[in-house]
Amino acid sequence: MTKKLDLPILFLAAAAFLAPLIGGQVAVDSLGLAPGADPFVSALMGASETPTLSHAILALLCAAALVTSLLQRRIMQVPNNTVGSLFVGLLALIVSTIGVSSYRGVSIPAAMEWVTYGMAFYATVAVTGRQKGPTILLTAMFASCVLLALLGLREYGDMKAIDPTWRIFPQWVGPNALAAILVVGFFSGLGLAINSQRPANLGYAAGCVAIGLAVFLTQSKGALLALAVSLIAFAILLLRWLPKADVKRAAAVTAATVAAIVVLSGALSLQGKGSAASGGVASPGARLVNSNASSDQSVGFRKLLWKSAIEITKKNPMGIGIGTFQFESGRPGLTTQTHFAHEAYLQLAAEATLLAPILLFAGLALWSRLLLRGGEKLRSSQNVLRACVFAAVLSVVVHSFIDSDFSYYGIGLPVFMFLGLGLLLSSDAVAPEFLPANFRRLAAAGVGAFTLVLAYLGYLEAQRAQVRGYIETKGYNQASSILESLRGSAPWDAEVWALSASLEQDQNKKIEYIQHAIDAGPTTRNLRLFARLVKDKKPSDALGAVKRAVEMDPNNLQTLTLLADLQASIGQDGAAIETLHRLVAVEETDYFKVRSLPELVPTETFGARLKLAMIPGTQPKDAISLLQPAVTGYKQYLSATVPNIVRFAKNPGGPLSYGGESLESAKKTLATATDAAKRLADAYRAVGDTVKAGEADADVAAFGAPLDLPSDKKA
Repeated sequence: MTKKLDLPILFLAAAAFLAPLIGGQVAVDSLGLAPGADPFVSALMGASETPTLSHAILALLCAAALVTSLLQRRIMQVPNNTVGSLFVGLLALIVSTIGVSSYRGVSIPAAMEWVTYGMAFYATVAVTGRQKGPTILLTAMFASCVLLALLGLREYGDMKAIDPTWRIFPQWVGPNALAAILVVGFFSGLGLAINSQRPANLGYAAGCVAIGLAVFLTQSKGALLALAVSLIAFAILLLRWLPKADVKRAAAVTAATVAAIVVLSGALSLQGKGSAASGGVASPGARLVNSNASSDQSVGFRKLLWKSAIEITKKNPMGIGIGTFQFESGRPGLTTQTHFAHEAYLQLAAEATLLAPILLFAGLALWSRLLLRGGEKLRSSQNVLRACVFAAVLSVVVHSFIDSDFSYYGIGLPVFMFLGLGLLLSSDAVAPEFLPANFRRLAAAGVGAFTLVLAYLGYLEAQRAQVRGYIETKGYNQASSILESLRGSAPWDAEVWALSASLEQDQNKKIEYIQHAIDAGPTTRNLRLFARLVKDKKPSDALGAVKRAVEMDPNNLQTLTLLADLQASIGQDGAAIETLHRLVAVEETDYFKVRSLPELVPTETFGARLKLAMIPGTQPKDAISLLQPAVTGYKQYLSATVPNIVRFAKNPGGPLSYGGESLESAKKTLATATDAAKRLADAYRAVGDTVKAGEADADVAAFGAPLDLPSDKKA
């Protein structure tokens, strides 16, 4: 009997341990799974190719804990009705946005992930208990974050000789998101250290030091700010709740841990090498203490994303569908299309209406009120755990103002587990209920159904990743076989149809497939592909598709370039020239100036300048005014972007693209740059400026120089 009762908490502890390790990736449609690789093993490793399947594994563990508890005939703990209702209302609202989404293949898995957050919340309250359970879950979370920290320290050790300013992000999509979950793990360990005796407390403190050092190596200013704010809140709660003797012990453990982190972080910074690019010192601390153009641009890009989210919310009061910000973010014309808004609450408002963040804040506010009251009557050890849970949740709430933390499964799931823990550790925030057998069975069936849906969606994602892997290795027959099956089982999946179109040889079927892709997900990429396919036979349809893409992302340089080409091909020369001028005008907007990757210099506007300069009858002075900025821009591309393209092309595991740029595309761009520089030199000679003409000739030589690759040197 005891083993049966212990099983749910073991499931939940496994989820708490695995969440930081395998929950840090987000779904993208560009990664291929190597042929022969097992998708389940890939998901268990937290690979970037199968993130939804990884999330489904975590959801299955939480569901197993809740279902096992529901099917046992015993009294269950349930959360405060008002808090539970607010969170259930939020989840119901998020699920309802599937109905307004134009990208249901994305919104359905995103909504299912949010539903499993709710499952984790209820499972934590139902199965954890007030005695050993909270310590078990916190220990699992802490151990996982310590392991992540050690992986990060090893990563930095491997990379520091190449780049002393390297930002670590093992197992995660990026350093900022990793830092957020590490802070949660830090407070888990700090609470355990304060509650433990020697030598166990030394082990917990050492783990906290490793986590803190890893947070420093992520160089996330937002995470360090969240850590500082939460540390202050943690200290205030301990001062309020603990007797003086316990306060002294807690203060000693906390101060020693923080001091060790500061000393070790400072030692790492002092090992840096001189570098003008990092303000004189190339070290992990350089990014944190120096404000350079790159960091300023990063902040500027975030602000534009926040403005975009606000504009989208205003124009779509019913929401655009959970998970779809990535497709609609360019519509206001402020930024390029970006996966997240880097602000959880604004993104929720845009995707799921303004009511969504209101419900979330209301739930968090009431949860905080229940957690913070009555601490004087509880045991010191319980109050320490309450304080660390509150600080951990607060850190994510604060960090979510500058990142989309709830969109990362490895953060969202633990936070909702911590919300359940907070209620359990409070004096009067949960209630025992003996639920009728029929209700238990119905609830268990619902939990199982939602989880299996997510598991099935993860399986489909793995299948798509296998298709891309086969395409990358020229296994076209195997890819076609999988796609044939997927078209029948997932006709609502836009990526299935887009992949089918990429493989299909028959032109009519290719067009049919991409039309299905547009119906399932009218992305600018799919619309452009359709336009290219039908431009010869149905130019008006092609033009309509491109104009639709322009509406979605009015400053998209690829779309505007295609629009100008289409207009020219069907004899609309005036409209084509107007579009080329529109392209050039984008250079004066924040859309062009403030980029997510400052080193990735876009070149489409420079190509538009060249086309305008080549129009018959263009005077030399006008050609100079068009071409000089183009050549200057190409020089920036050569100095800032090309080195990164070459570096990625030299990847030991095989050539990689940099921001969608490959070595071949770089060579084509530099060929165009060479043409622009030659024409600029001719224009300067035409007006008698031999000095400027000589400078343009030097640019011709620079653009035509071979790239730093073995193949180029042989040539």
